[in-house]
Amino acid sequence: MIRKIGALGISLLCLAAFTSCEKDFSDVGTNVVTNDKFETGEILLDVEITPIDIQKVQADNINASISEYWLGVYNNPNGKKIEASIVSQLGFIESPNNKNTDTTVFNLEKVILKIPYQATSTGTTDNVTTFRLDSILGDPNVATSIQVLQNETYLNTLNPNDPSKKNTFFSDDEYAGNVVLNEDGGIYELKPKATDTVFIFDRIDRSISLTNTTTYKDTIRATNSQDLNVPFLAIPLDLTTMKTLFWDEFQSGKFASKEAFDNYFRGIKIIATGNDGSIVPLNLTSANPAPSIDFLYTRSDVDGTTIKNTAKEVFSFPLSGVRNSVYKMTDATSAAPANNFVIQGTAGSMAEVKILDDTILQELKSQNLLINDASLTFYVNQSINSDKSTTPQQLFLYQNKDNGAGEISPTHISDVYTETGTFGGSLSLAEDNKTPEKYTFRITNYITNLLAGEDNFTAEPLVLKVYNATDFPTTSSTGGVNTNVKTYNWNPRAVTLLNGNETANGTKKAVFKISYSKEK
Repeated sequence: MIRKIGALGISLLCLAAFTSCEKDFSDVGTNVVTNDKFETGEILLDVEITPIDIQKVQADNINASISEYWLGVYNNPNGKKIEASIVSQLGFIESPNNKNTDTTVFNLEKVILKIPYQATSTGTTDNVTTFRLDSILGDPNVATSIQVLQNETYLNTLNPNDPSKKNTFFSDDEYAGNVVLNEDGGIYELKPKATDTVFIFDRIDRSISLTNTTTYKDTIRATNSQDLNVPFLAIPLDLTTMKTLFWDEFQSGKFASKEAFDNYFRGIKIIATGNDGSIVPLNLTSANPAPSIDFLYTRSDVDGTTIKNTAKEVFSFPLSGVRNSVYKMTDATSAAPANNFVIQGTAGSMAEVKILDDTILQELKSQNLLINDASLTFYVNQSINSDKSTTPQQLFLYQNKDNGAGEISPTHISDVYTETGTFGGSLSLAEDNKTPEKYTFRITNYITNLLAGEDNFTAEPLVLKVYNATDFPTTSSTGGVNTNVKTYNWNPRAVTLLNGNETANGTKKAVFKISYSKEK
């Protein structure tokens, strides 16, 4: 049975027919425990959706622990093209000794930027473990151009304008520095592979004499805590440049302290450029193996001109301290179809979702409804997003609220911290368990309190975005819930969703549904 509330045309789709029940009733999200006689039904409300173009997101590790840094190019025809780069300080090594003496000679052989890939073991055969790279997007067979540059912007952890506050870096920030650190000043072609478990290079055989130029093949590996050789990215850096910047300065005041070093060498920029290729997540917080710049050298023990012994050693400068992401975004080559909208992570796109205007809100309040459930569902355009591995596994919903100072504050919906287990937002698959189908959020607590007129519950628009690990609320210093939503996002995936147009999208239109009980 369909019923209208007032003249608003709100459809009440009954669960079967309105019934009167002589039984106890427990209502989720309200203080109502029992009712003797009530009728139940559903209200289906139209949803108004407005796309939001993201200009930038917070991209530093100063204010949050970042688990993933993406590197590469991802040209999704249904979303913005992403050129994802990384800026990082280097850790300090105290008193690196490379000073030649009458009995010891040091020779720098190779300098490598080494970053382990995120990979999963797929099994071991004949003592050889194979891996699968995690979460690569795009085509890894198409080379992405990578340049490593010296960063000349000081990465201050404190706000230069107000040192009492932490600093903030955004994804569109620019960093000075044009000195190319790549070997021979060239371009490294990134084609990530799970078999990249060894890097082979030519090393001079110092065991013959200090003036020998004969080389042999040497190897570099990245070994994890299980003593397995894991896949890693290895970018050769220019020996002459790095010798000048580092090796020749080890005994100078530039390496006398961490403060002196951080000011002298302000880090590196790993810059990805191109029109296509792949993008890969990197865990820069990994400790074993740690991402680093490795100075591979030979220490020779000598007696005059006689070589007594040689040892292969390494100075390893970890990528640590301040680490920032940089996202260069280019508009999608294909616009979203009519009555569709795109949600994309990083500096991609979000959507404003208006579920209640003031007139409908007042009408609902006048009905004295007991809210059993309130849900918001968005259906995936399956002709565009048919692969669950490239589709966001979770979206997130919050509210833009006026903070009273004329500014908008991203604020958590109450269900996120009161009904965490049922809040939802995860991707649901179709019956084939392969095809992305929909995302559903349950906002029962929010709607219950909103209709009850509780303080701090408003009908201001909601915002839909790609979920990020920093999205869920944290505990404040006073022990309460921090209701501010952080503006981080490093998930580059995108999904095209159907909007609330019933004519175009039928039963798969975006819909806000309220299930209720009402005293007869």
